Amino acid sequence: MLSGRMVNVLLAVGIGVGTGVYVFQPLLREYQNETQGTWMRPGDEQRLKSWHNEKSSTTTTTTTTTTTPSSTNQEK
Repeated sequence: MLSGRMVNVLLAVGIGVGTGVYVFQPLLREYQNETQGTWMRPGDEQRLKSWHNEKSSTTTTTTTTTTTPSSTNQEK
């Protein structure tokens, strides 16, 4: 059985999701109609290709160095 707190949390989540759908659904439908269902604006495809080419052409190299303490100054 659900406790009273869990019911309140589920109610708040449900109201939040419902409000989000109600508020953003018209904007998402308008955006879908403007992009003919592809969800990409004009020019986005070219930007993605150039970004992908830049990302694949640059390679990053990482060098690691390790240091060990010298034992020359130890007292006997």
